[in-house]
Amino acid sequence: MSTPVDRARQWEDGRKSTRIRSSSSPPSSSETAAERLTDDLLVEILSRVPARSLCRFKCVSKHWLGLINDRTYRRKLPRTLTGFLFRGTTEEQLVHPVLHFTNLSGNRSRTNLTFLPYGRNAFLLDCCNGLLLYGVSAHGGKRHYVVCNPATEEWTELPHCDHAGWVGIVHLGFDPAVSPHFHVFLLTDELNGFRLPGVDVCSYVYSSETGRWVHKEKKWYWDIDLVLVHSAAYLNGSLHFFVDVNHSTLCLAADKEAGTMIYSRVPSLNDGFMQQSQGCLYYAGFETDDNDDHVVRLLVYVLEDYNSKEWILKHSIERSHLFGGRHDVDIEEDFCWIAIHPECNLIFFTLGWNRTFMFYDMDRRQLKVICNLENGNPPYLPYVPLYEELQSLHK
Repeated sequence: MSTPVDRARQWEDGRKSTRIRSSSSPPSSSETAAERLTDDLLVEILSRVPARSLCRFKCVSKHWLGLINDRTYRRKLPRTLTGFLFRGTTEEQLVHPVLHFTNLSGNRSRTNLTFLPYGRNAFLLDCCNGLLLYGVSAHGGKRHYVVCNPATEEWTELPHCDHAGWVGIVHLGFDPAVSPHFHVFLLTDELNGFRLPGVDVCSYVYSSETGRWVHKEKKWYWDIDLVLVHSAAYLNGSLHFFVDVNHSTLCLAADKEAGTMIYSRVPSLNDGFMQQSQGCLYYAGFETDDNDDHVVRLLVYVLEDYNSKEWILKHSIERSHLFGGRHDVDIEEDFCWIAIHPECNLIFFTLGWNRTFMFYDMDRRQLKVICNLENGNPPYLPYVPLYEELQSLHK
């Protein structure tokens, strides 16, 4: 993990540069060749350089700094998936949390987060666009939450959330191209385990902009269970997740005001998994052939039009072809989802007792082994570094 090259706080909110010139502005005779470039053309050039180089280019001038931090252009500029974070053992975390990492080539490393003073009581829960969410166990069984950026070593402890019931989902929502503020979503099932008809699903949402939690309850008159807690996606300001309702699956959305609604029905798949990729919701899982129980297919759906709520089949492949001719793979026992690449059609997962880490390329229909993660513990979280300071992470 590296620290940011630039720490100019006055630009951290992505304010526009003081010199914004369109293609119709006449060049000055005193301008250099670089200064004659329009902002749109300069952003087009910067969008083709690596993320680390882009960070260094902030030092060129105040204009370049403002342009790179401008949220109008942020979506065009590179923020590359560098690898995956995962847990080690609690014995490693005597003084500070230990963060394990593997890049896309399988090279592994670990970092002591010396700026976090929580040690073995801190547990990695989620990662979203460079920010990490930790749960910290306290005396009396209470838990509080910490959000940090390992690239800048900034962190903040959230105020206590006095929730009731079993915590089914805890996720972090953050999109630096839209806002410098993050949200933490906590959903509880008030009647979990009591086998009563109907249930109260309670949403608690923390906003770094307001510095407080908001809370709403919704009564569902079905037998509803929060499922697949590892599978949720933050998109368009809402957290999308799955629930089981009378043996069918629904996609629900929790907004930043803690409101919860049915977003859409989703195809019935075994071991379903949802993530955001390329600006859309992706949903993947396995389906057994109606005529042959030995034929199992991986299906990948995409919600290309968010407003239509229509899931379109994007990809299909038989299990034996996916796993290199093997027919003996037990999906429930041997297979574990990791991620769908945020910028291209790659699916990451582990397979087998030794947690062989691999990815499947949907475009080339090819499988590639990355490494073994036998000493690593889930969750395995995709990591895209964020090399900028955020006022919301200042204690």
